[in-house]
Amino acid sequence: MRWLRTLVVFNEGDVMSSDGWRTVHNSYKNAIENIHHPLNSGALTIRSKALRPDSTQFNRNGVGYLRSHFLRNMVDVEGWRSEGDVDLGRDRQQPAIMLYPSGEDYREPISSGFGGFDFVTTTEDGLKVAIEWETGNISSSHRSMNKLAIALKTGIIQAGVLILPSRDLYLHLTDRIGNIAELSGYLEMWESLRQTVQRGLLAITVVEHDALSNDQNLPYLPTGNDGRAAQGRARG
Repeated sequence: MRWLRTLVVFNEGDVMSSDGWRTVHNSYKNAIENIHHPLNSGALTIRSKALRPDSTQFNRNGVGYLRSHFLRNMVDVEGWRSEGDVDLGRDRQQPAIMLYPSGEDYREPISSGFGGFDFVTTTEDGLKVAIEWETGNISSSHRSMNKLAIALKTGIIQAGVLILPSRDLYLHLTDRIGNIAELSGYLEMWESLRQTVQRGLLAITVVEHDALSNDQNLPYLPTGNDGRAAQGRARG
């Protein structure tokens, strides 16, 4: 798999110059580049999307294979230890919001959790890093970015990374997965959150396949059977 670029949305407190950030970025970049298909081929070659015979649906590649191999590479190849979930805290203080028409201040209680991150670890110099590998639709991408921003604001982590496909990779994947083209219009909103963070880096890393193939003997990456996968197979 190819690492295309890493976009640093904000870098408060110059986290980017730390040894911890350089180490973890190099490491997860290596984990990305060691995602191969077929296995041990040295590259990620995927089947091009193709219209099914006598059907309006397309065959495409599943996304679970990419995520599971990335996480495995981080632990087994790169030697990181995943530290489990990050608790964003339902009991944290909410900002006062005005009620209409009374004008009273009101704090809405937090009644739902955020879920964990795909990967959380701490570098030797103490930098706590959360990584999200995007395997859902575009709303899931927004949720992941918002979770990372909140974790940075509260100081639970000092570096947050979302890894997601390029537009070209997206075209050959199921699940209507989020991609950088669909998030690009919102970057200014997340960049503006820098003023709420004392020390923290928010980044988006864009990935892509190494090669496309029309070889009918090359299997598609396996897909799920839930509603999103079915929807993804049906799209044009």
